[in-house]
Amino acid sequence: MPTSSLRLVVDTNVLLRGFRGENSAAGKVLEAILNRKFLILLSKPVMSEYRFVLGQMAATARFAALTPRVVEAALERLQFLSEYIRIPTSHFEYQRDPRDEKFIELAIAGRATQILSFDKDLLELPYGHTDAANRFRQRLPGVEVVRPREFMEIVL
Repeated sequence: MPTSSLRLVVDTNVLLRGFRGENSAAGKVLEAILNRKFLILLSKPVMSEYRFVLGQMAATARFAALTPRVVEAALERLQFLSEYIRIPTSHFEYQRDPRDEKFIELAIAGRATQILSFDKDLLELPYGHTDAANRFRQRLPGVEVVRPREFMEIVL
């Protein structure tokens, strides 16, 4: 059981950086999730993206410690620790970057408190002036979209 009421949606870029560097803010977030300090929200579409991207990284020599076996074991552990929403029923159209829709839809369905990302398209939603940003604020009032470092500063 998580020790806080924070419900996180974690963008793939944060997860990847978390695997690459334990001392980075993303690494500390990942460690805190694995230690059940925060609840990670997951869905089938998000897990599919995690598997694809992390699988691609595991195939490169640059990430030698990130083997397919390590990736799968870590994803299974995350899924075990998560609140898993197989297929979110919420729909959110985001024309600027349709690949981000799955994270927003998960945040809506899972009543997220934060979305962690390095993606500028997601980071601008709480403050933007576009139709998508307005819809984001209406559907997810009070949800923060922050970088891992900012998140760690907020919760510490």
